[in-house]
Amino acid sequence: MDPERRRRLVALGDLQREWADKHQGAAAAAFDPSGRPAGSDYNQHHVDVDAPAAAEDEFHTKARKIMGIDS
Repeated sequence: MDPERRRRLVALGDLQREWADKHQGAAAAAFDPSGRPAGSDYNQHHVDVDAPAAAEDEFHTKARKIMGIDS
């Protein structure tokens, strides 16, 4: 593998881990029941939460820089 590509992928993995620790904890993300049938207990059996939109924007901005898409 190209060393630069490897460096970028490792940095992207580090970013994802740090970002998830910061933004996807139970206090930072809420379960969104849209798309689930009424009365569904899906959230009692699965962890499926969305981070706030601003947090997702932050991740994508940093990820694009790491991957060399944006400067």
